[in-house]
Amino acid sequence: MATLNRDGVRHNTLKMLLPTLCQMMPQAELLGVLQRKMPEYIREQDCTTLVANFYEKYVDPNRPLNHKQCEVFLKSLRVMTDESEATDSTEQTLQWKLNVKSMPIGLRESMKGNPECMHMPLVVGLMPCLMAMASDVEVRYIDGRRHHLGGMSIIQADQASNKSAIEAAVDLWMAPIRKEDEVARQREEQISTRNKNRKNNERGEADPKLLVREVPITISCSRLLKRLKIAKGKTLYSFCPEMDTLVKSNSAGNWSAKYDIYRMSFDRGRWGQDYNSDQAESGVANVAYNWTILGTPGSIKRCFKADNVENGLSGRMMVSEIPDDPYAKVMVFDEPSAVDVQNIEQAVAILRGCTGYYDTPRLRKAIGDWVEEKRQEAALALDRAKAVFRKRAAVIGFRCGVVYMLLAGKESKSCLEFARLMADYTLQMQIKNFGPVLMQQYERSHSFSSIQPSANHIIFDELPTTFLMSDLRAMKGAEYSDGALYSIIHRWTKEGWIEKTSHRTYKKLKYPSRVA
Repeated sequence: MATLNRDGVRHNTLKMLLPTLCQMMPQAELLGVLQRKMPEYIREQDCTTLVANFYEKYVDPNRPLNHKQCEVFLKSLRVMTDESEATDSTEQTLQWKLNVKSMPIGLRESMKGNPECMHMPLVVGLMPCLMAMASDVEVRYIDGRRHHLGGMSIIQADQASNKSAIEAAVDLWMAPIRKEDEVARQREEQISTRNKNRKNNERGEADPKLLVREVPITISCSRLLKRLKIAKGKTLYSFCPEMDTLVKSNSAGNWSAKYDIYRMSFDRGRWGQDYNSDQAESGVANVAYNWTILGTPGSIKRCFKADNVENGLSGRMMVSEIPDDPYAKVMVFDEPSAVDVQNIEQAVAILRGCTGYYDTPRLRKAIGDWVEEKRQEAALALDRAKAVFRKRAAVIGFRCGVVYMLLAGKESKSCLEFARLMADYTLQMQIKNFGPVLMQQYERSHSFSSIQPSANHIIFDELPTTFLMSDLRAMKGAEYSDGALYSIIHRWTKEGWIEKTSHRTYKKLKYPSRVA
């Protein structure tokens, strides 16, 4: 039961299990179970106090679990006991292997010349790019609704960990589109220059409204809206070699709306804005926008704080990690041959030439079976993170399978295996990178929803979104010392309720009233 005893998660794990365990057995019996299953944690006061508080405040002896609930729960405990050791022991050594020889044109060439450990990061990094090229394709998902191929991916790696290999692969695929974009941008710049140099009595040339498919990740909301309106359903794409660029640009003001745009782009939701000024773009458009971002673990944590995990953005992400061993020998990469480049260009032409509705019955069934398997696994293990992330991981795996099918020309067995592999990989990486934050948010909401809010909860609700220490002092009263006030501030910051924005100013983060 290594998972239960892992430092940093055992408190939250036990807290999730207690509402059920307390209804199944008396307190003394539960302590005996914990003595066997969590021998180190049971010796700590935190554990015994947590158990005692639950039995005192939440146990209703008149509402025990029914027989079926006990049966399912006990089965889940047996599954956790029998399998967790094997899972924990192989988690770090589990290898995700792609059958490169069976991959279709373009993908196969993208893997050549790269070490095997780079194959999954390469595929994950390329998928949003390839999906953007097939922007005119529609498919029907297992829920009966039609989908376009929206996708966003993050490649995580430490410094000097060969992230540039992802960029090199994207460069090969984007080369034909970048040539077209360059012509359009030069035309825009020529007209803009002539309009700036025109005489006062001369009429300026009209905006040419030319399609540009690749945009910088730092593009403003107004400019992005304009590009989306001109694109008329063609998917735009961004590649960013460093996530900190995104974090810094999207942290304040109107930039913060970009995170909402990213969420809507997954399913081409409609987004727009309305301004009186002629300098800012107004209107509404369907958000067809994919991107690939490379970043260090620290930058990803800064981007995906509690709100970007809880609001569903994290579940829309494909995430991959480039393995890093600081003592390993230098990886050797081979240059693609002229034939490889030619085949990738042919693959680009295939994807850009695909239009209309494609029926994928075999792919739908494969992903439908997969998502049902994960539902049952999550239910038996009481794994809420898996239950949440499995849904969009299935969508992502399905869309990856569609790209594979378009390049291969058929729903082959290898296509179905690839779709399931990508769903599996996406789910594991989402749980690993975002699961702990999601469970902290859920645990906090669950634990506080049934108890009376404290005085500090009420004061927190009444503080303005941005506040000073003097605001808190005015509400708490003059009898509270500076030390007591700073203790409150420290606790709120540690629990993710607020962040410090300047020397004296604090900002409230997303916070469900009476919950967090």
